Amino acid sequence: MDKIEEVKPGVTWRHIVACALATGVSTILAYYAVIIAPVAPFPGVSGLYLAAAIYVPLSLWFGIWGVLVGYISCVILGLLCGMGPWAFIWALADLAEGLIPLLAFRLTKTDVDIGKDLKRPKPLYILVGILVINLIIAAIATALGLTEIWITALIIAIVLIVCMYIINPSRPWLLFVIFGIVLPSLISALIGVGILVLAGFAPAKGYWIGVIGWFAGDLIVLSAIATPMMIVLTKKIKKTSIFVENWFA
Repeated sequence: MDKIEEVKPGVTWRHIVACALATGVSTILAYYAVIIAPVAPFPGVSGLYLAAAIYVPLSLWFGIWGVLVGYISCVILGLLCGMGPWAFIWALADLAEGLIPLLAFRLTKTDVDIGKDLKRPKPLYILVGILVINLIIAAIATALGLTEIWITALIIAIVLIVCMYIINPSRPWLLFVIFGIVLPSLISALIGVGILVLAGFAPAKGYWIGVIGWFAGDLIVLSAIATPMMIVLTKKIKKTSIFVENWFA
């Protein structure tokens, strides 16, 4: 007898509702991050951009729906920051932040469950714990204006995410470190600050200061928050009806 092919459901109302709810949460986190840790004189830029921490997991769990969450919430943030129509262009920075890891995992057909079959879980969990502590220190340093400590926190975060891959060398982890943490933070910073300068919302002379602030703010939260989210929640999300294996369903 011929094997019966499994019929997978397409796009459902659950995907739309999940996208809408996630957009609301992301917008709140984005606006809150800009208020508590602004990078002057760059509107919409935060030294600890909390919303970035969920853009990557959402994109890997919900496909294009997750990418749309990043874009739409960033559009709303841009409008709230007084960018007007430029907000729709500026938001391409956060769209890229979700799209980059999605493309990397989908095009290479790699399982997004980076917590699956961990070779050395205990050392990895210890590093994640240190990353969380590092995030708290960075938040305090940002609030108090302690730039040197904030920069140190950035360096520590970079060293720790490299160590995470060394401890657990696998293709999912390599893709996540490069395309889920480092590259999205860098590309979104280059695009986002570049558009702010182009639109006249920020001075061209401070371009690289803005890029460093954006990059660091995203990298620190992605490493400290998105990483444990991916490890702990991915297996559970994959069992739900809203998990997207391809692009939209």
